[in-house]
Amino acid sequence: MEILERIHKEILVHLKEIPEIEAFYLTGGTALSAFYLGHRKSNDLDFFTSTEELIIPFSFKIEETMKGRGYKIERTRGFHSFVELIVSSLRGSTVIHIALDSPYRFEQPRDSEEFPGLKIDSLIDIATNKLLTVFGRATLRDFVDVYFLIKENFSKAELIEKARIKDPGFDLYWLGVAFERIDDFSADSPEMLLLIKPCSIEELRIFFDEWRKDIYKKLTESG
Repeated sequence: MEILERIHKEILVHLKEIPEIEAFYLTGGTALSAFYLGHRKSNDLDFFTSTEELIIPFSFKIEETMKGRGYKIERTRGFHSFVELIVSSLRGSTVIHIALDSPYRFEQPRDSEEFPGLKIDSLIDIATNKLLTVFGRATLRDFVDVYFLIKENFSKAELIEKARIKDPGFDLYWLGVAFERIDDFSADSPEMLLLIKPCSIEELRIFFDEWRKDIYKKLTESG
């Protein structure tokens, strides 16, 4: 099963025409699944940059380019550091997020072989951002992403260490508290239907519950 829908591929091809794309890189769940893990379907296209003043102009260039190709564009949110666009055609629709990234990076984005001119965020930076998302506010798909990242690529200790480096406000106790939110999701959640690699809600609950208990045990022993 392909991760990227036809509309995603069309957008990525068209965005290469915009010179400012050089300052942006595809990140988030779609980049994680399409270019690294292949574990779930994803709809949003998230583009990050370290240059805030390019976000608004880049969003207007996207509107101009996609409208010129016959797509419908709706700007649903627009700030200096974040823009959300809904792109649609007869072939489907998707959401584009354009945002300011954390100034701290572990690795530079890499060039895409499938879409020349497009940059893809590094796996370690996506993974660290995913854990920080769970630490802050998380959807079920964020828990799913962290689950597969730990299962296939990183140790828990490694991601925790990276999160501490990237976000000085990261706190291990509150990460454990954040893990409790996995119990808010049910087996019939629509996001579970997007999985390509097998995983049940019960597996997720057990995984994050055991991780939470391990965190509290270590905090108790060290405190």
